[in-house]
Amino acid sequence: MIAEHQVAFFLREIRSADAGRRAAAAKGLSRAPGHVTELVALASDPDPTVRAAAALGLGRQGEGVPIEPLVTLCSDPDSEVRRRAVNTLDRLGATRPSVDAAFRERLGDVELRNRPAVLVRLLRSETPVPAESLVPLLADADSMVWGPARMLLRLLPEADAVFADLVRTGSAEVRERALDMLASPRAGIPGMRPDAEPETRETAWHRFWGPEPAVVRALSAALEAETEPYARNVLFRVLADRRVPEVVPQARAWLADPECGHGAAKALAGAGTVEAVDLLRTFATGPGPQGDRQRGTALRELGAAGGVDDAELLFGLLGDGAEEVRRGAVDGLGAFFRRFDGSLHGRLEQWRAERVPGLPVPPPSDDPAVRGLARRSAERLTRMLVDDVEHADGYHDALWHIPEVRPFLPALLGHPDGRVRSTALHLAERFEDIDYAGRLHLLDDAHHAVRQGAAMGFLLLALRHGLTEAERDDLRPHLVRAQDDSDHYVRTYTAKTLAHLNGA
Repeated sequence: MIAEHQVAFFLREIRSADAGRRAAAAKGLSRAPGHVTELVALASDPDPTVRAAAALGLGRQGEGVPIEPLVTLCSDPDSEVRRRAVNTLDRLGATRPSVDAAFRERLGDVELRNRPAVLVRLLRSETPVPAESLVPLLADADSMVWGPARMLLRLLPEADAVFADLVRTGSAEVRERALDMLASPRAGIPGMRPDAEPETRETAWHRFWGPEPAVVRALSAALEAETEPYARNVLFRVLADRRVPEVVPQARAWLADPECGHGAAKALAGAGTVEAVDLLRTFATGPGPQGDRQRGTALRELGAAGGVDDAELLFGLLGDGAEEVRRGAVDGLGAFFRRFDGSLHGRLEQWRAERVPGLPVPPPSDDPAVRGLARRSAERLTRMLVDDVEHADGYHDALWHIPEVRPFLPALLGHPDGRVRSTALHLAERFEDIDYAGRLHLLDDAHHAVRQGAAMGFLLLALRHGLTEAERDDLRPHLVRAQDDSDHYVRTYTAKTLAHLNGA
């Protein structure tokens, strides 16, 4: 606590002829509330050390601090004054347009020691920054500069066009950084974050699947000029994620390539046109030099874009003699039924088919042909799971989108192999087809993965208050015993559940 006589002393000292004493007085005065007026006056002091002290002091005054004097100090001739002003504005959480403009002006300020703070602040507030201000920063040696800069770029509608041009024309380091961003084309898009409202997410996806022509042209130009297989695959994948029909000619040319064929197949599935689906089907089933792995990749993508007849083709290949082909057919069926499970993805496919000329419109999810195939697929895939436990993850992923698997889950939950029981438990949780008693029984299962799944299920139930009072009381001793479990994850999940129940 600053005593009254100390405040009086600082008030005398801020009028001293000595700059050092004025600066010290400003710092001391800032620790006593209610002296904003004096500190604002010192913000225009002729000496930079005093202005820096004033900027620091204003940050300590809390609410009621005027923002504009600090905005002015962001353009001060002295870099230390600018640094203090930036830190204070960030600390105060100032959000005015003038603050955004001041921070944008500091992006090229190489003398500013806290320039990363400027970038982080702009990124946190999702402030649009022109691409021409950000692109030079991608060549900076400091990852705290180029990292936030490329995420700020991602906020712009033309981001992928900028990254594609940098892949084609940038230095080795800049090219690598741009490729990393293209490899994760949805990263940093505000409306696609998990915490976004459903309407906001759907709107963001609409923009994503309807890219600006400049973005399509830039990606296509980069793909045309590319000579490295890795980069070519990245470009194919971003075009696939963007659902670009114009990529079909380029994808056709590389579909049989052993290094880039999987990227080309994804791009064709993303395009989704009749021509693209025909190419995938012909490549996967027709004669040619392609190997089983390439056929499997094409089958996987055929399921993501084809119709019911193509899914029937995949079903028929579940018994193929080549493992890669069988696994491609399994994955393809999973990709097919993903489009009919009522999720956002399925709605987007319907929306896109209705707005892109010449794109096949998927049948409704309750179409008898779709549901009939789903029942047959559920029965066949569960039998394959039991006989081919080594690839349980693939069957799990395919069945995740087929609710018709529910009648088969009780038998799978009682299967002797723990990996089968674990897969069945995940699916039972997915379709809400397991009760408290069943989950509790599996908490003592012999297989660690089953116990993990049961423990995670109880944790999620506790977090969303899905347990009755009687169930909570009954569960506690089981959770206590689970603290001696040999599996780390079982101990972790049950400890968190126990803490939540005790806290509640």
